[in-house]
Amino acid sequence: MREEFQLPSPLPWNVQKNNSEIKEIWDIPALLAKVPKLGAVIDLTNTARYYDPAELVKAGVIHKKILMPGRIIPPENKVQEFFQAVDEFLGKNRDHLLGVHCTHGLNRTGYMVCRFMRDRLGIPAKDAIKKFERARGYQIERENYIADLLGKEPPPPDVGKETEIKAVATRRDYAYVSPLQNDDDYYYTQSHDRYNRNNRSKETRRRGDRRPEKSSDRERSRQRKEAYDYRYDY
Repeated sequence: MREEFQLPSPLPWNVQKNNSEIKEIWDIPALLAKVPKLGAVIDLTNTARYYDPAELVKAGVIHKKILMPGRIIPPENKVQEFFQAVDEFLGKNRDHLLGVHCTHGLNRTGYMVCRFMRDRLGIPAKDAIKKFERARGYQIERENYIADLLGKEPPPPDVGKETEIKAVATRRDYAYVSPLQNDDDYYYTQSHDRYNRNNRSKETRRRGDRRPEKSSDRERSRQRKEAYDYRYDY
């Protein structure tokens, strides 16, 4: 698509500078230098920790935030919000580019861009997927996204599996795992929550007011541990 492109989420310079695996710094200044005609960015990540949108706004770039959990098929209201944002931008800014990103700029981004091509532009789903993957250079990894785009019954989300990003041209021989995989808010948030809960428990025991645990409480606790909270899949 000429007016729209896909990108991984930029990260602050100080997050990347000491990582020897990162060969090229990808932050807001690098993005603006590489894409001088950038007019707007639609951010599909389910967090605000990756970069400061004010850097884009200061440069005259529109920033649209659509909070979208990963791995699950995006809710229809989020899809329509995305469509509206794209329609509004392209209707006024045909001479500028619209960037779309999630964490890797691949799965949620791919689903939404392909949905737009299919539903708004009338491009068959298979062709839309091929166009996206060819432009992005990598294949959409979530099978439930692909199935839903093709109008098939989607499989359950691949909970617990690592995100493996595969190059389009050499899918069998090469697999690139983004360094962002090691920067997963799910583990950070869960560890932080456990730390807070442990501290609260210690404080409660010191006060001597710990209440007896009921069987229903234990069952709810077990269910919470077994359930996957998509809010933390950023």
